[in-house]
Amino acid sequence: MGERIVTSRTRKTLLAAALVAVALAIVAVGTWKVEKSREEHAGPLTGAEIKELVAGNTVQGPKFTEYYDPVGAVRGQEIEEEDDKYEGSWRVDGDKLCVDFPSHGYSNCVTIVRLQGSDYDFVSDRPNRRTVISGNPKHL
Repeated sequence: MGERIVTSRTRKTLLAAALVAVALAIVAVGTWKVEKSREEHAGPLTGAEIKELVAGNTVQGPKFTEYYDPVGAVRGQEIEEEDDKYEGSWRVDGDKLCVDFPSHGYSNCVTIVRLQGSDYDFVSDRPNRRTVISGNPKHL
């Protein structure tokens, strides 16, 4: 009879220890995922990452949609006025995306910071949230 109590207590102790280990493992994995996520979202993209991000894809802002052709052309369209289309060029200079739109008298270089999913901040003097869409869905 004494042997059963020891066995029962031992099982309870082992079960409690196993539950604590599982709980600690869950907390550790959760913390690792949060830290990994922060690493992925921290800091600006490199020039190579910028090129991979925009080449052959569409960038949408609050007032425009622009397709970044892999050869360096940009074709854009104002959202408010669908027939107001424009063209320009893009290039990567160091770790910055540079655009030139002669028809709008606009040139600028920005750093790009990943936010969440397909959202990014295009930062020059202040952050500007943009969404990157795969391909050229607007056929620009």
